[in-house]
Amino acid sequence: MSIDIGNIEEFKLREVWSVHEFARRYRLTKMEESRLKMLHGPFAQMHELLSCRQNSVSLW
Repeated sequence: MSIDIGNIEEFKLREVWSVHEFARRYRLTKMEESRLKMLHGPFAQMHELLSCRQNSVSLW
């Protein structure tokens, strides 16, 4: 198997975070943290966590 240098730009590293650490860093409530854990499990990609954070609407 060889690596095609022209296609190297297509492959990027994924930034995977602990949902607990994300919640702590962004000062989320325990309810928001548990919601993210139900959606993604204990770990998720950063773009998934940020998109959920932007779409969440506080009911209070």
